Amino acid sequence: MRMGGNSCANQKSKAVLRALQARADERAVAGGEHVVVRPSVCMGYCDEGPNVKIMGGALLHDVRLEDLDRVLDAAENVARD
Repeated sequence: MRMGGNSCANQKSKAVLRALQARADERAVAGGEHVVVRPSVCMGYCDEGPNVKIMGGALLHDVRLEDLDRVLDAAENVARD
């Protein structure tokens, strides 16, 4: 967490991380792709957070709880390619 200014932590990144992990698990149990969701160190886009980096894919900014399925869809598409 940054001492001053915006940071992902100030913008509810922990809630997004927990929800993204839970939603990924739900989708895997329902037969979807297994997507691993891990926390990350700072990516340098503090004013645009929460940020999500899809390994081998996009860096997403301003991720909200309503974006979970869109993020996981993007991760599954990268895994298939």
